[in-house]
Amino acid sequence: MGPACLAVRAASKEFWRSKDPAAWTSEEKQALVTDSPWAREGYVRMLLEKDRHSPVYGRNGRPDAVDLPDTRPGVPPGGTRSYPIGEKQPPPPEPDANHPVQFRVRAVWESAKPVRLAGGPELPESIDRFYVIRLHGVPLMPIPKTKQGEAAPDPNEDMLRALKENGRLQRKGKPDIACDHLFTASSGSPNDLLLFFPRAGNIITTADKVITLESRFALYYLSVQFFPKDMKYRGELAI
Repeated sequence: MGPACLAVRAASKEFWRSKDPAAWTSEEKQALVTDSPWAREGYVRMLLEKDRHSPVYGRNGRPDAVDLPDTRPGVPPGGTRSYPIGEKQPPPPEPDANHPVQFRVRAVWESAKPVRLAGGPELPESIDRFYVIRLHGVPLMPIPKTKQGEAAPDPNEDMLRALKENGRLQRKGKPDIACDHLFTASSGSPNDLLLFFPRAGNIITTADKVITLESRFALYYLSVQFFPKDMKYRGELAI
């Protein structure tokens, strides 16, 4: 494909720059939350020994614990796999000492106006005080079935706590923005997480060339990058 064709294809993808939201098609709305400057893919990879510069957490929530998860993401004890609802179940990756285990995740900047206009899920009224990012595809363990009237323990509680406590939005030359809240999504999307980062005192501008969402939990490192210069809607940064 030549440069001219690539340019035409890129222009057609950026429909939000020229079309009124009322004219956006279902396919275009879907593109906003799957393949746009506000929806970026990244990786969760297994940390190698040399990469472990900060504490990691086991299922018991303790740093450097011996109670560590299986080396295959999404495979809890007993071999039951979890995977994003509505997506094809991925095959378990093969552990390789020379190539760290990794799997794809997708992060969507839910507080961005274009995403809200595309029909993003309902968010709390306090959204104006936070940057909100939805994380798709973290392989959580399924909640065990219980008898009627019994409460099921959450096998992901400690992992989610570690993910929240280590969650950061990183900007070069500026302090990190720490995750303030983490919520699991509705029962229809059990593998989706909502991460809230405070806006107060943490103004992001287009001068921040790269914003990196990162966290560490269990043996894994999460990293997804966003580029503010591309996250503009009608001439203004929309995050």
